[in-house]
Amino acid sequence: MNDTTGGLLPIGAQALSADPRLAAAVREFGSTYGYDYFDDETVRRTLAEHETSLRRLARGGLVWAGSLGTAVGIVWVMWAASREQGDMVVAVAPPSAVLVLALAAFVLVNIQGRRKLRHPFLEGYRHVLAAARAHGAPLTYVPNWLTGRGGAALDVAPLPSYVAPSGGPSAGAGAARVALPPKPAPVEEYERIADHGGWHDEAGWILVVAGAVGVGYAVVKDLPAAYAAVLLVGLGVWTWVAGHRLGKRQQELSGEALRYLDELTSAQAAGAPVHELSPPLRKLLDTRL
Repeated sequence: MNDTTGGLLPIGAQALSADPRLAAAVREFGSTYGYDYFDDETVRRTLAEHETSLRRLARGGLVWAGSLGTAVGIVWVMWAASREQGDMVVAVAPPSAVLVLALAAFVLVNIQGRRKLRHPFLEGYRHVLAAARAHGAPLTYVPNWLTGRGGAALDVAPLPSYVAPSGGPSAGAGAARVALPPKPAPVEEYERIADHGGWHDEAGWILVVAGAVGVGYAVVKDLPAAYAAVLLVGLGVWTWVAGHRLGKRQQELSGEALRYLDELTSAQAAGAPVHELSPPLRKLLDTRL
């Protein structure tokens, strides 16, 4: 498979140049921050470098040390709490210190991540994306890492506010007329089923265990009616099989979806404005980057 999906930009130079007002704003941001945001190849490479740096930080030694320290500290505190009251102060002090150090590691990672997000290139690019959105230019996506979005869906470095000046040519005027590839049926199917599943393993285990407990109860209590619980075992196995088939189909279709994203990347490089990706395709792109 081609390794071009990661080259899909939030917006390409052709789309940035389509509206003279937007182009002027991008040139101004480029002059302010010292970068050429019309150079797709440089923008693509620089974004990849910053993303790699942030991912490396998020998976680095400080995070591992903080996670290990937190686990050790919690277990130590629980062990200390089980001791006699007279030993509590002495026993709790060391794990508390470990937890404080673990917290300090996480705080340091957070500070370093925020500093990386404030790099001039990224600051300028967020302004470019905000201007593009305000002018009505199509944004394919806004990378979560670029805005520092974590699990709480809060942006540490959100796109700045930008109000497009009124009047003048509309966005898209003069844009290159490059046709986007049609979305294949397998990709549409992938979008429909990509977020399904994920619960089959847990549900299967619960059903099998419940069925086994029911059968065991029937044996111990000599209660024939309880043998009906064996149906739960069968339902649990069916649930596993259904989950396996769904996962296999999702995997097959994800290949088609990635090929479609590659085609969008090529179309964008040729000057076609690529509109916002659907959530399943956006998630797939995130896993590929």
